[in-house]
Amino acid sequence: MRRSLAALALAAVGLPTLAALVLAPLMLIEPFSVSLAWARPMDGTLQVQLQTLLSRYNQDITAGHLDAALALRSAAARAALEQQLKTPKDRQDYLAGARELVPDRLELRHASVDDAGEKALLVAWADKTTASGPVRGEVDIGFVRENGVWKLGDLAMGPGPADIKACNPAYEPLGAYDSSRGVSLAGRIERVDFQPDHTLVVVLAGNAETCAFLPNRATLQQHGLDPELLQPYRVAEITGVANRTDPQKVMVNNITVHAEE
Repeated sequence: MRRSLAALALAAVGLPTLAALVLAPLMLIEPFSVSLAWARPMDGTLQVQLQTLLSRYNQDITAGHLDAALALRSAAARAALEQQLKTPKDRQDYLAGARELVPDRLELRHASVDDAGEKALLVAWADKTTASGPVRGEVDIGFVRENGVWKLGDLAMGPGPADIKACNPAYEPLGAYDSSRGVSLAGRIERVDFQPDHTLVVVLAGNAETCAFLPNRATLQQHGLDPELLQPYRVAEITGVANRTDPQKVMVNNITVHAEE
């Protein structure tokens, strides 16, 4: 479903006392002359098509067929790469580095496509055996449809599960937070847990999680925030107050949820 808002923010004004979390009216942030599509789950047929495209690209890279590999990339990605590949040595160095990133195995975690059917995203664990042993990292793989043909867009590497510093999801009362210490962060939503007395949103920024705590589902709805907007792989911008002892916890004052990037 196409939505006309770029983000939704829940505003909690201040913590005048630690006895209660006071919620202000929900604030809708609507872009001027912009219509934003939230991503939707990708069907199996398109998943196979895009994974096949990625496999072709990796095969060309492994075989040293750089021009064939570049032909599978989007116009924007190809233009950026061509600016870097000015000499034969540039091409050799790029191929050597790209070969190192070709995984032995991919385990798909997430697949989505925008409402217009023009952009798509696959997120996967990438396993590779190196001289120092097996390595698992995350790869975010973007796709763009150009003139009706899917092309490989941006590729981004992220930390693997062993590299991520997990946060402690245990809920603590407001007294555990310091209202004089503000926190601001932005990152990808990893998971959401609706509990009877609170909502947990785990956000990943870099290689560290932050456990962000909001009111429960019913309270969010009362203040106009649709809990269904809190979906993994969307991007959250958060401001709140810091936990007194745990730097990876925040009590949320404001949250803005953006479509997947």
